[in-house]
Amino acid sequence: MNLQRQHRETLLILGYMYLRMGELERAGRLFAALIAASGERTGSSGTPALDFLDRLAHASMAMVDLERDDPGAALDNLHKAMDGRVLSSREAALHLLRARALWRQDRREEARQAVDAFIGLGGRLDGGQSDGEAKSALSAKSGTRA
Repeated sequence: MNLQRQHRETLLILGYMYLRMGELERAGRLFAALIAASGERTGSSGTPALDFLDRLAHASMAMVDLERDDPGAALDNLHKAMDGRVLSSREAALHLLRARALWRQDRREEARQAVDAFIGLGGRLDGGQSDGEAKSALSAKSGTRA
């Protein structure tokens, strides 16, 4: 099934709405279908050619995975969404999703590194706090020192 870009965008929006309404099964089915459709397009090396919408489907599925308490699946989807690329500040939130999944797997140091990567891309953890204040707030919540 080869979906046009506008159809993929519409399905992503619908899936996001389902996710926000707590309809995890519906959201998961939509994102899984979009991911399956992306596997049908291949690049020159024979591997799936992921574009921005495909990566967004993987990131969205990672949110569903986290809500389902499946951090391993979330990390798999985030790996595909991030795809070894240098992320723009617009995509910084992927590092926070990754931190959340790592934290749930008791991989605390890697989770902190993901938060640092988020902050390094200009992300803010608590409104208008500076980077140092944000790290201190995170450390206070986790019971460790920054």
